[in-house]
Amino acid sequence: MSEDDVRTRACRLAEALSGETDPVAVRAALAGLTPQQANRVVRAAAALRARTTVH
Repeated sequence: MSEDDVRTRACRLAEALSGETDPVAVRAALAGLTPQQANRVVRAAAALRARTTVH
Protein backbone atom coordinates (compact mmCIF):
# COMPACT_ATOMS: atom_id res chain seq x y z
CA MET A 1 0.00 0.00 0.00
CA SER A 2 1.52 3.30 -1.10
CA GLU A 3 1.53 6.46 0.99
CA ASP A 4 -0.93 7.99 -1.49
CA ASP A 5 -3.34 5.10 -0.88
CA VAL A 6 -2.98 5.55 2.87
CA ARG A 7 -3.61 9.31 2.60
CA THR A 8 -6.63 8.85 0.33
CA ARG A 9 -8.25 6.28 2.59
CA ALA A 10 -7.38 8.30 5.70
CA CYS A 11 -9.12 11.35 4.23
CA ARG A 12 -12.19 9.27 3.43
CA LEU A 13 -12.19 7.76 6.91
CA ALA A 14 -11.77 11.14 8.62
CA GLU A 15 -14.66 12.52 6.57
CA ALA A 16 -16.81 9.50 7.43
CA LEU A 17 -16.12 10.06 11.13
CA SER A 18 -16.73 13.81 11.16
CA GLY A 19 -20.05 15.03 12.43
CA GLU A 20 -22.61 12.25 12.14
CA THR A 21 -20.61 9.01 11.74
CA ASP A 22 -21.38 7.15 8.50
CA PRO A 23 -20.81 3.42 9.20
CA VAL A 24 -21.05 2.47 5.52
CA ALA A 25 -18.36 4.99 4.58
CA VAL A 26 -16.16 3.82 7.47
CA ARG A 27 -16.40 0.22 6.26
CA ALA A 28 -15.73 1.32 2.68
CA ALA A 29 -12.59 3.21 3.73
CA LEU A 30 -11.20 0.09 5.39
CA ALA A 31 -12.55 -2.57 3.02
CA GLY A 32 -10.05 -5.07 1.67
CA LEU A 33 -7.20 -4.00 3.94
CA THR A 34 -5.06 -6.23 6.09
CA PRO A 35 -5.08 -5.41 9.81
CA GLN A 36 -1.68 -3.71 9.45
CA GLN A 37 -2.86 -1.59 6.52
CA ALA A 38 -6.07 -0.67 8.34
CA ASN A 39 -3.99 0.37 11.36
CA ARG A 40 -1.91 2.70 9.15
CA VAL A 41 -5.07 4.26 7.71
CA VAL A 42 -6.69 4.71 11.14
CA ARG A 43 -3.54 6.33 12.55
CA ALA A 44 -3.29 8.67 9.55
CA ALA A 45 -6.98 9.59 9.88
CA ALA A 46 -6.52 10.30 13.59
CA ALA A 47 -3.59 12.58 12.81
CA LEU A 48 -5.65 14.38 10.17
CA ARG A 49 -8.54 14.92 12.57
CA ALA A 50 -6.17 16.16 15.27
CA ARG A 51 -4.77 18.77 12.88
CA THR A 52 -8.16 19.93 11.62
CA THR A 53 -10.18 19.85 14.85
CA VAL A 54 -10.50 23.14 16.67
CA HIS A 55 -10.78 22.86 20.45
